[in-house]
Amino acid sequence: MMIRILCLVFCTAMTNMIWSQDLHVGSGGSFFISPDAFTYVTNDINVVGDLIVTSDTSTQKSGSLIVKGTATGEITYERNIPDANWHLVSAPVTSQPIGAFATNTENAVKTQALLYAIGKYNNANIKDARWEHYTAATASGINFVNGKGYSTSRTAAGNFTFKGGMATADVSVTIPENSITPFVASVSEITGSHVWSVVGNPYPSFLPANNTANGTSNVLLNNSTILDQYKQYINVWNGSTYEAINHSSPAYYIAPGQAFMVDAVGNNQSFVFSEDTQAPQLGATAVFYRATTTPEIIVYLSNGTETKKTTLRYFNTSTNGLDVGYDAGTFDTSFPFAIDTHLVSDSPGMDFTIQCLPDTNYEDTIVPLSIKAAANETITFSTEVAGLPDGLEVYLEDKEARTITNISTGNHQVVLGESLDGIGRFYLHNSVNGILSTEDLASTLNIYKTSNNNLRITSLQEGPATVKIFSVLGKEVTSSSFQMKTVNDIAIPNHLAKGIYIVQLITNEVKQSRKIIIE
Repeated sequence: MMIRILCLVFCTAMTNMIWSQDLHVGSGGSFFISPDAFTYVTNDINVVGDLIVTSDTSTQKSGSLIVKGTATGEITYERNIPDANWHLVSAPVTSQPIGAFATNTENAVKTQALLYAIGKYNNANIKDARWEHYTAATASGINFVNGKGYSTSRTAAGNFTFKGGMATADVSVTIPENSITPFVASVSEITGSHVWSVVGNPYPSFLPANNTANGTSNVLLNNSTILDQYKQYINVWNGSTYEAINHSSPAYYIAPGQAFMVDAVGNNQSFVFSEDTQAPQLGATAVFYRATTTPEIIVYLSNGTETKKTTLRYFNTSTNGLDVGYDAGTFDTSFPFAIDTHLVSDSPGMDFTIQCLPDTNYEDTIVPLSIKAAANETITFSTEVAGLPDGLEVYLEDKEARTITNISTGNHQVVLGESLDGIGRFYLHNSVNGILSTEDLASTLNIYKTSNNNLRITSLQEGPATVKIFSVLGKEVTSSSFQMKTVNDIAIPNHLAKGIYIVQLITNEVKQSRKIIIE
């Protein structure tokens, strides 16, 4: 056996690091990179024998290989999978045949009838049919696409073994790959379009995902222009649910073989992985929420069977409106049970799983909670807080029951008399001195479209109201009077042309205005 390493620098300070100018693994030779090690080659690599990089989920460590020159020959990456659940994976090599991968007994890929537990994502399909699984016939002659993500499952814990060439340049993936209507920032398309794609780390090394990992070059920052402004995050499947990772999250590095979902601004966008951002592992990556000093409130909602959550984070650079790359619109709004929020200011009428707010004037900020739950269901609110100012507590307002409950110190249970789907009933408050009654609360008004034909108004106020819609030239196009309730739906005339309109709400002789866009 022969391993030949031609190098100018060999790092001896740490035995798990090798820096080499050139690397050649000869015929019959083996070069092994353990889960806690990495090799950096400044020039070229040539593999005739075996070069194997490994990972270990029990220690949350993965080996890394970074090559700045050219790579010839094939490398092997062993991606450890901790269980038999479904996982989003990507091939950290360039030429792994899907059929050979599926039939390799060591990979223990699940099969059912003629289907392999290897699926590609097609967002042109209806919700429950978006994963298209390969068969022996459809996988024949096809390689995993470097930079694309796939859904896979093993029969038991073990390694997925990928073998093929190595990417040493930028990798670009076209997303999405169908001809659906491009996404624009209107409520109708927010609720009706699905432009998600699955991509994944194409390298046998780590990539910084967000600004907290690398503030000058990272996966989200480098693709900001092609991602939807409301959903600039990577959506990581943790085995049971999706976790949104964006610039408000702790430093996150995408592991070799890890795939995730992203939402493009339209069809045929180029999602790019930059090879110069590759890094060795700098810490455990399988933990989604690490200890952090960032002020944070997580609100949980349980129905006894499942628990959902929504997150508020506070920064000195955040606003009450949209903070692109920090606020995260909800991935899928079709679930029958959910908790999210709407933006405190200038709500586009969509749900957010992460909302970032200023770390000042906590007590002046009222956050609308968007709840989905069935009639007669018993729901329980609870909260987890970190880094808030001393004495600041979290209160839940129930508009219908006219109650204010401190959920910092305990849970709050509600039996719903009717189903909920959106904002209007529950609001979140922060206070140091406590909230005694609903009379202590300021009015909260939200005006937004649920479609081009419906305007929704939610408010803490009650009583007679008039809503008028004006063109940008000041011409009144419609007017309607009604009795304000917690949630009010007002029809928008069908004849309105596309464009920007001003909605004026008059209650108790007070006028309040909001802007909407008819698409």
